[in-house]
Amino acid sequence: MSSIDPSPHNLPDPADDESLARDLSRHRWMAGGCLALAAGGWAVSHAPFMPPDLALPLRAVAEAGMVGGLADWFAVTALFRRPLGLPIPHTALVPRNRDRIADGIAAYIDREFLEPAMLVEQVRRMDPAARIAGLLADPADRGKLVDLVAGMLPGLLTQQGDAPLAQALGRALAAGLSQADLRPAVAGALRHFVNSESLEPLLREVVDRLIHLVHSKRGFVEAAVAGKSRWWMPSSVDKSLADTINEAVLGHLWDLRSPYAPAGQELRDWLKALPDEVAEGSELAQRLLEALRQFTGPAVAGPLLHDLLDGLRDAALRDLDRPDGHIRSALHGVAESLAGAMQEPPVRDRLNQAVEQAFTAALPRWRQAIRDFVARTLKAQDVGEFTRRLELRVGRDLQYIRINGTMLGAAIGGLLYALNSWLA
Repeated sequence: MSSIDPSPHNLPDPADDESLARDLSRHRWMAGGCLALAAGGWAVSHAPFMPPDLALPLRAVAEAGMVGGLADWFAVTALFRRPLGLPIPHTALVPRNRDRIADGIAAYIDREFLEPAMLVEQVRRMDPAARIAGLLADPADRGKLVDLVAGMLPGLLTQQGDAPLAQALGRALAAGLSQADLRPAVAGALRHFVNSESLEPLLREVVDRLIHLVHSKRGFVEAAVAGKSRWWMPSSVDKSLADTINEAVLGHLWDLRSPYAPAGQELRDWLKALPDEVAEGSELAQRLLEALRQFTGPAVAGPLLHDLLDGLRDAALRDLDRPDGHIRSALHGVAESLAGAMQEPPVRDRLNQAVEQAFTAALPRWRQAIRDFVARTLKAQDVGEFTRRLELRVGRDLQYIRINGTMLGAAIGGLLYALNSWLA
């Protein structure tokens, strides 16, 4: 599978980035305000006017709040950058571990969202056949679908590039047929034909045309006999001989036309034995296959395909210009027929089964490709931008850690002071 290009290397700018930045700034001020309040309480506790009985408990509460707030500020800041720019070990965790985070996110998506059993179950719940049938059954939706397909066709039928396409198709067809053993396919087609009801009408039509040809060429036979005859041979004898030849040929053709005449039976027996002869690879089979390969080669198939594409394109473009064209009518008919067929449980179940099988077969390849794409895309981002965007989305909650750390530290400081006083 071809790799997926993670470009562009910048994460998309959501519309709410500015709102997230303002919200993060506001919560930083809230967390900083709590820390400043604790620092102010500590400073006031050292004021000369504060009585000792009030200053000591206030100082214990404020000091503990400052310790908790500063510790949590350090922890939160160390996730995204070095606190105060100091090269303290184990800080700036996100920038330094960007690749590990990318791999972790990709692995999480793979494990939680691309698990085959879970996805197949979702496909089953979707019931694709029922959804498609509902779409095709609704006249308005069906009309939109037909308009969409009809609108795409003119661009697909453009004349530019038809010749290379025809040549490419001719080469591909010739290459495929040259490598394939066509004997079973040709033998199967012949066997189906000679055992079908189309054989007798075709034989009668061919023989009738040959009979008509012989009748129309009586003069040619007479001239040929007269040209080969001796000078002393009477013309009446030449004419009688030519008539005899014509009648003999016509009689044999009439025998070939009838399945009950010996010649007709022999012809039909030979035709019924022909598929087995082709399958066994007789000399006749080799000539048939060689003729087929030559006919489908680039020298023959290319121009034929080019002419076919030209004719189909011109006819289709003219028809698409008409609102009541045959193509639109055909598309409506196909869509309506499919909608009716998909209402039948066997058809619906078979289609759902086919979708599930195709999805299950493709999932292992796409699963790895999606995982690699997510990891490569994240690793390709600028480290600073990656860190900033991650902080925008989790920074607000992290500021509550700072607020809670300050408040909890202050509470613990007050509790410890009360406990120490009681124990003293």
